[in-house]
Amino acid sequence: MEYCTLLLDADGTLLDFPRDMENAFLSLYKDFFASQRPYAPEYLACYDRCNAAWWAKLERGECTKPQLYVGRFVDFLRETGLTGTPERLTEEYFLRLGAGGAVYPGALELVERLAGKYSLYIVTNGNASTQKTRLQNSGLLSFIKDYFVSEDAGAAKPDPRYFDYVFSRLPEADRETSLVIGDSLTSDIQGAVNAGLHSLYYHPEGSAPLEGCPPYTYEAASYEEIAGILGV
Repeated sequence: MEYCTLLLDADGTLLDFPRDMENAFLSLYKDFFASQRPYAPEYLACYDRCNAAWWAKLERGECTKPQLYVGRFVDFLRETGLTGTPERLTEEYFLRLGAGGAVYPGALELVERLAGKYSLYIVTNGNASTQKTRLQNSGLLSFIKDYFVSEDAGAAKPDPRYFDYVFSRLPEADRETSLVIGDSLTSDIQGAVNAGLHSLYYHPEGSAPLEGCPPYTYEAASYEEIAGILGV
């Protein structure tokens, strides 16, 4: 299949979200919780678990973005016994997260190669202002034609309305010649299935699951494999 347009996921595919998230959380903990209790890795693990649970709810259509943002801190405070205001913590966390923009080794080189042959766009869930500053800090935008954040779209992957929003702003793009590339089966790949798009499942940390997952067109375990599949 000859593709013209690549729709690239950000976090977990190009942007190193775990690093940005850890830096933001450590800064937040220092300023808001260190006086209550010394930091320990278990607090980051707890936040990560609460965050993942709320994102899973969002993907299932069980909550809204604002509910996710606050709810994960409500759960974190309840589980740890620390005290704070979830709304204030949400605001401060986003300020710190927005200062990130770490990319995985080889990500910039990959998009530079792909940009020589394809039209590249970022398709990402997340907080609009935070994602925008992280993308600006990352260096990726030198090779990307545009980016679409779910908060601006009013829907998040895997909701097909998210991709309806994307294509409404890409009149020159054809779904038949567009490929979604991402690391999440429940968000990127299921979103591609729901929107009638081809997809490439990127799984750098291990073998792709063979059962019980949405169908994808291609799979790759490295950036070199992605480049090889796309002929760059």
